[in-house]
Amino acid sequence: MNDKTKTKKVRILDSNKHNFHTMKNSNLSLGIKRLPYSRMLKSEMADFVEKTIGIFEAHDPESVMVNPMFNLLLAKTSDIKLLRLSFGIDTERLRENKLKAEMMLQISAFKLKVRMLTRSNLALDLHVVQNAINSHLRLLNKCRNDKELNQKIAGFHDLMLTNLELQESIIEFDLSTEVEKIVVAYTNLTDASQKRVKLLSKRPAIDTKAITKGMVKAIDNLFKAIEVSHLVSTVNETGEEIDFVPLIDELNQLSEMYHRSISIRDANNKRKAMQEEESSKEDTPDANGLTVDDDSGVASVSSFRATDAPAGPISDIELPTDSDNDESDKSIDHEKPFELG
Repeated sequence: MNDKTKTKKVRILDSNKHNFHTMKNSNLSLGIKRLPYSRMLKSEMADFVEKTIGIFEAHDPESVMVNPMFNLLLAKTSDIKLLRLSFGIDTERLRENKLKAEMMLQISAFKLKVRMLTRSNLALDLHVVQNAINSHLRLLNKCRNDKELNQKIAGFHDLMLTNLELQESIIEFDLSTEVEKIVVAYTNLTDASQKRVKLLSKRPAIDTKAITKGMVKAIDNLFKAIEVSHLVSTVNETGEEIDFVPLIDELNQLSEMYHRSISIRDANNKRKAMQEEESSKEDTPDANGLTVDDDSGVASVSSFRATDAPAGPISDIELPTDSDNDESDKSIDHEKPFELG
């Protein structure tokens, strides 16, 4: 065996020896998959952080580089409780809607009685009451929000307290009971609204976006620390090399599960939006009142107006007679007669 052959064998042995020493950390490209955090629900974020903490504590790598990042994430435990808060249905809002409906019924009863009185009394006798209704109690259903509605009712209440002529008319035509019911209903509605505001003010002020942003930063820093520690093969306090591969594999599996859930939810939302868009297109007629089926190309009547054709049986429809045609012909100025042949 010559010297050249010996040198080649030594290089092969050295190369094999080098591979043997790096066998424990051969997959240097191993990393932790990141999630689209902006598309996650706040409950998903809280659950993901909790499970990440549980997985890390189960492995307990005791790394000098990783543990400080884990402590920062562990400090977010109180924020997880805030993300769990769910106040559910606003019962005070439901009560407020019920009281508003009762008030609207009382107002309708008052307006109906005034209308019935106008049948048996001169319009001038009720003009003060009618003016108050037209100014404050008319078209209440077209109010843009509850605030505008409340101001109209409050204006009627103020007018009742300041206008003596209106008070005399209310007493004269025996409308005091109806007006009193309106005032009581309005007072109950105002009290319920103030109670709701008071209860809402006691809720903790939570900035979900800021909380989620802090959690994302803490998780990302922890994942980066784990990846770097895996690359440099850090050791624990006893000097033993830490194997981060099982921890990384488990965290990747957790991320994959959440990524699948997010993708399924996005696909479902997209499908529902497309179905709603298609249904709205099918329900919208064209300018001729026809709805065209895209598959068959057949147009179907989607709406029919009473003015499109005369009512009654066909026998009642008057058809044009010859005399009518003669009269219409006479109205035309013929410059030159039309001859056949």
